[in-house]
Amino acid sequence: MPRKGENIFKRKDGRWEGRYIKDRDLSNKAVYGYLYGKSYTEVKQKLERVKSHKASCNILSANFAKLSEEWLENKRLCVKESTLAHYKMIIGKHILPLLGKYDVSAVSLDVVQQYMNRLLLYGYAVKTANDILTVIKSILRYAERKGFHHNCDLSIISLKAHKSEVEILTLFEQERLCNYLVNNLNDKNLGILLCIYTGIRIGELCALKWSDIDMGEKVLSVNKTMLRIRDNYSEQHGSKTKIIITPPKSEDSIREIPIPNFVINILKNFRRNPDAYVLTGTETDFIEPRSMQYYFKKVLKKCGIRSVKFHILRHTFATRCIENGFEIKSLSEILGHSSIKITLDRYVHSSMDLKRKNMEKLDFLSA
Repeated sequence: MPRKGENIFKRKDGRWEGRYIKDRDLSNKAVYGYLYGKSYTEVKQKLERVKSHKASCNILSANFAKLSEEWLENKRLCVKESTLAHYKMIIGKHILPLLGKYDVSAVSLDVVQQYMNRLLLYGYAVKTANDILTVIKSILRYAERKGFHHNCDLSIISLKAHKSEVEILTLFEQERLCNYLVNNLNDKNLGILLCIYTGIRIGELCALKWSDIDMGEKVLSVNKTMLRIRDNYSEQHGSKTKIIITPPKSEDSIREIPIPNFVINILKNFRRNPDAYVLTGTETDFIEPRSMQYYFKKVLKKCGIRSVKFHILRHTFATRCIENGFEIKSLSEILGHSSIKITLDRYVHSSMDLKRKNMEKLDFLSA
């Protein structure tokens, strides 16, 4: 039986055995190491030397940069490639320049808070700052599981976004754009028209193939998206970014969208090989989101419409649906949202015309 708190045993073969915690796995479960000697005193001295050496090594190896690399390597096994690339960018661009030189025990709330404030002051989006903060918190939790203690409680940092009205096309702009697209139909213009009447994202459009459109059922299936991401192996490949086609980031984004009849009639005239991309009409060539954005800007210029981002089509689609009495739950599912609240808070713009129509419903009170 070991002496209290020492983990030193006498074995059946007469030797003494000492046990110590050598490491901890990702679930914080202890991984033990063992030492042996001819006497209790010999084993105790060996344990003290190992523990002393381990303590000094822990102090040296608790560098935040090193732990960030370990955390990222562990994430490689459980997240999508695009997510890993996002984490890698955040760590390389924001976290290592800020905290890379620190030991975990020296990371302070003031340093992180001041950096968050500076990001917002320089015009970074609140979501970007929150993404950076989330990764820092996750790395600190990983450090705790590894046995490195710190006194940096980041839970008190709260970054709240100021709610702003989303930008949409006016009815005049939308009508003008649609007339141009219908009168100048090609593969890319057809794609823009699809976005106006289905609300799909630009990445989903770029990955869309003709096999995803069921003409008989009049349904468009969204099951993948195209992204340009940082190449996680760029050192070997000599390229900093690459294009990937991957399932959407959430299960809710995998969805089927009914297609209006007049759009189906247009699609029938453009039907291609099922394996061909909708935007190119070929199986091998595709158009990436960045190139599609550039093309969209050119179309807007030809239409005499102000320069806006492609994503405005999604905002516009959602708004027009609301203005025409669309049932919110159905709209939320069409947009691929996980909840109705996201649809209402983020994408649905309440126009002045809609507000005026609702206020006019109160006219009966004056009768």
